Amino acid sequence: MKLNVLRKGILALALTTALISCTEDEVATVFEESLTAEDVSAIEEIDAAMDDISVDVEQAFVLVEGASALSTKAVLDKSETDKGGPEFFPECLTKTVVTEQNMKIVTLDFGEGCEIRGRFIAGIIMMTYEKDPDLQTKTITVTFDGYRVNKKLIEGSKTIVRTRENENGNPQSTSTFDIMVTWDNGDTASRVGEKVREMIAGSDTWIWSDNVYSTTGNWNTVRKNGTEITAQIVNPLIRNLECRFIISGSIDLTKNDRHGVLDFGEGECDNMATLTLDDGTVIEVTLPKRD
Repeated sequence: MKLNVLRKGILALALTTALISCTEDEVATVFEESLTAEDVSAIEEIDAAMDDISVDVEQAFVLVEGASALSTKAVLDKSETDKGGPEFFPECLTKTVVTEQNMKIVTLDFGEGCEIRGRFIAGIIMMTYEKDPDLQTKTITVTFDGYRVNKKLIEGSKTIVRTRENENGNPQSTSTFDIMVTWDNGDTASRVGEKVREMIAGSDTWIWSDNVYSTTGNWNTVRKNGTEITAQIVNPLIRNLECRFIISGSIDLTKNDRHGVLDFGEGECDNMATLTLDDGTVIEVTLPKRD
């Protein structure tokens, strides 16, 4: 009799343990599937680095190509800013331009590194495109060699189809990219996608700080731990270069069938955004600075 009671007790304990274990696993799975502030922080760091690259490429292109890179409504009085070059790029940058047949190769070499408006940049960005100044649309191939932004190594490639004037009369760049980002702590993330970036203000002057961009697009990010997050811009992201952050717009994020909306606000220049999950939970996210 005592043996039967003991057996029943052991069986009950085993079943309880199994149920508890199952419940904990289910909770862990739900937790892993949900978007977190850490997820958003990681993908926003990549976004900021990619944004910085786009700005650098845009300014270098304008510096090299001059008036042919600006819209037809540009004001060509560049006496104060010298086409935005010295004002934008630091002395530590070595820029070279090589012409081979009908192509231009522009190299931006930041050497061992220097600080540019609060970010540390090292290594090389190389831009290759057709030299014909009369082309309204140019394809710029961007590659990297030891290129680092703050504590991130950027590898891979980016192709930019740059139109001098779109249907709105504004410069527009359509970027496709396939990159790998490696943090100094060993974390990695790959990203593949496309962005369309329209300059909605500032294309009529040489001054870079009055540029305002509207960005749409979508991309897929895979982190080192296998987490896969897709992003779709649902309201255009607005960026004024006078501000170091995106000032408005929203992105729909998906992680393992769980959704969240990252909202950048209504136009204020601050480093905060909100992530709203499927269940209504709102998480505050601190944004990284952008150039």
